[in-house]
Amino acid sequence: MPIYEYNCEHCQYKFDRMVTTHKAQVKCPLCQEKVKKLMSSFSVGASHNIPGSIPAAAGPKMCTNCGPSPAGFNQN
Repeated sequence: MPIYEYNCEHCQYKFDRMVTTHKAQVKCPLCQEKVKKLMSSFSVGASHNIPGSIPAAAGPKMCTNCGPSPAGFNQN
């Protein structure tokens, strides 16, 4: 199942959700309003010095889920 990133159009909460289909109706877990699907990005890297591996990117970590999580909503 794919993981999509969303942004709430009402409260601006950013979150990701694993969905069963790209047509899934997703609402904001905080305010239950409409959300917009965001362009996702991913990175490839290795945390160990393995010959032939691609080094992990340096720089600050990105966080799209800053702030308190809604009750009953797990963030990883």
